[in-house]
Amino acid sequence: MRAQTAIELLLDGTRCETVLRRQLQQWDTRLDRAITDPPGPTALRSVRAPTGVLGFWTRVAEAARGELVIERVSSTRIERLSFDETCAPREIAVAPPPRPTDAYGDSDLVARVAQGDRGVFLLWSPHMPLSVDQHDVLAEVARELDLIVVPLLDPGADSDYAARIALERGLPGESLRPLGGVELVFRGLATHTPSLQVFAGGSLVGPVLPGYRSKAALRATLEAILADR
Repeated sequence: MRAQTAIELLLDGTRCETVLRRQLQQWDTRLDRAITDPPGPTALRSVRAPTGVLGFWTRVAEAARGELVIERVSSTRIERLSFDETCAPREIAVAPPPRPTDAYGDSDLVARVAQGDRGVFLLWSPHMPLSVDQHDVLAEVARELDLIVVPLLDPGADSDYAARIALERGLPGESLRPLGGVELVFRGLATHTPSLQVFAGGSLVGPVLPGYRSKAALRATLEAILADR
């Protein structure tokens, strides 16, 4: 018997369960790839999951009185639905959070991945020296494995300090573009620096890889992920 996913456990037995499941299916939610959000101060549960389209994610969250709210989230719009006593959906208008105009957004991600080559996104921060070191190691491994490296700046980093460190350490100019959009953030790239996300063949491949890795460990990890790519 197949184990229930995190979203299915949250939906199980709730009011309007059938309607909620149908809506998530219409949004092409990948239930088997759901990620449980860290608990907030209210202890209400929340689970997010990718869809079949890069840059669009869904979220199922507990609201007051044990009811559920579902969202489809993109860089430009958040559709948030609650359900009345008859289980009819009611959309709540929500504006997406602002982001820097130079941020590396989902449209950049889609265009990069669509080229079909193989590479790695790296989130780095000038405040985390190991993440700067990871860029040097990754660049060396990438040359050996014929991979593209796309370095992205931690959006919480000091931009002036980042520019100074990038110049001192020889990071490319594009490494100063802060991470934006939904896809990489919701996958967990922004939770730690350094973090890596592999892409190949027109899609993102494997999970986010947090933490520093030596050259030998990094090469072995990337070769394993890309073995059939």
